[in-house]
Amino acid sequence: MSQIERREASGAEREQCRNWEIWESGDTDRFEYSYDQDVQFVVQRGEAVIHSHSNPPVAISPGNHVIIRKGVEAVWKISSPIVNRYQYI
Repeated sequence: MSQIERREASGAEREQCRNWEIWESGDTDRFEYSYDQDVQFVVQRGEAVIHSHSNPPVAISPGNHVIIRKGVEAVWKISSPIVNRYQYI
């Protein structure tokens, strides 16, 4: 099973995520994070590639719905500042 899942967000998910928290990468081009719980997010702006030992690289861009599973240690290589709406699941 993939530890990082990406697909296009449905219309309902785009609407629902408006109530989720906002995360912004700022001006950094690299972000490292160890996920201690499952999280889902919908990319609002920006582009990045998420690298981890448990998955092939995953490119994300606006409109993508992404789930990252607990236990993933990820390095985000950010090509354009990211804005996500997220929630833990």
